[in-house]
Amino acid sequence: MISIGITGIIGSGKSMLSQTFRSMGIPVYDADSKAKSLMNSNIRIKDALISNFGEKTYIDGKINKEYLRDVVFGSEEKRLIVNSIVHPAVKEDYIAWQKETNSDITAIESAILFDAKLEDILDHIIFVDAPEDVIVGRICLRDKVSEEIAISKIRLQRKNSGREKCDFVFINDREHSLIEQTEKFIKDLNI
Repeated sequence: MISIGITGIIGSGKSMLSQTFRSMGIPVYDADSKAKSLMNSNIRIKDALISNFGEKTYIDGKINKEYLRDVVFGSEEKRLIVNSIVHPAVKEDYIAWQKETNSDITAIESAILFDAKLEDILDHIIFVDAPEDVIVGRICLRDKVSEEIAISKIRLQRKNSGREKCDFVFINDREHSLIEQTEKFIKDLNI
């Protein structure tokens, strides 16, 4: 079985690449949305978050995103605590999901693939990128934020993107087709 990681910064087109993989019959695990789901359903995660950040972390059994964001914002130490609780559970869940898929190839999409230490269970990692002006336009449109905010998010994420650790870089702009890049990638895998 071949495991492929899909990563990139905000607005680069990770989800578009995931959709392309899905359209080719390749199952894709969305690590970021699954992490949110696990924070609401996994009792070990709930207990650990409450133990570290208090009862206000959950309201009626659901994660209190605003509270947790406020607690973690600006504190690298607290962010690392959350990550140390959530990331191993996501990794474990991905491995179980992968076994259930019965597919020769699976992929996992994660903006924080390297922070979550997922690279050690992947055969290939693809970094999705695009020119800054294209990404700014996407973020402004999708998130309804100013160019300044979009640019600050991009520059913050670019610093720690992990691009240099990736095996492949797919460019997602008007001149490069994600479909063609994906087809070539799959063909080159020789399966």
